[in-house]
Amino acid sequence: NGSKTFISNGILADLVIVVAKTTPEGGAHGLSLLVVERGMEGFGRGRNLDKIGQKAQDTAELFFEDVRVPKENLLGELNGAFVHLMTNLAQERLAIAVAGIAGAEHLLELTTRYVKEREAFGRPLARLQHVRFEIAEMATECAVTRAFVDRCIAEHADPTGLGLDPVNASMAKWWATELQKRVADRCLQLHGGYGYMSEFPVARAFTDGRIQTIYGGTTEIMKEIIGRSLLG
Repeated sequence: NGSKTFISNGILADLVIVVAKTTPEGGAHGLSLLVVERGMEGFGRGRNLDKIGQKAQDTAELFFEDVRVPKENLLGELNGAFVHLMTNLAQERLAIAVAGIAGAEHLLELTTRYVKEREAFGRPLARLQHVRFEIAEMATECAVTRAFVDRCIAEHADPTGLGLDPVNASMAKWWATELQKRVADRCLQLHGGYGYMSEFPVARAFTDGRIQTIYGGTTEIMKEIIGRSLLG
């Protein structure tokens, strides 16, 4: 019994993995992963939520009322959900960080081409010192971020090491997604009025990318994880 909102692909999904209490007195260690299937009695979906971005992907509300799940639909170990989730959170956050830096780099490429072609006061925007400084700052921030994200990827892929540290994954997720948000805003500004038009890629990137600092753990949660590791 229960409900959950902001579920990506919740309308389309035939299988939903639910974190459910299987031993109520067990706290975090009394949770299990249960696979709930489309058509199970008591499992319902609400409306397709209206978002500001990522229109191609549905996001839904899910409702569970006396849903009976067969034991064969237990995913992983009984009461093992906490460990299963913690094991994969670093990878999820790294994946979002990769998308963040890739998105920022793509916007920088688009905007660099645009300011070379777009003219104001009889010359390309790229000839203006302010524009050159903006491009230079974003290029430097992207290069520095790429170096750290690449290091995290190497740590995650190294079979001989301990894997990606959850704190470094949180740092990468926080920094890369906040960078993507800043770059999207600055690139839109450099596009001027065209940047505000939906048919321009920079406008869609501005709205689509805004979720990056929210899902997979908000920026504030990432800072809390980092802070606890340093301060206890």
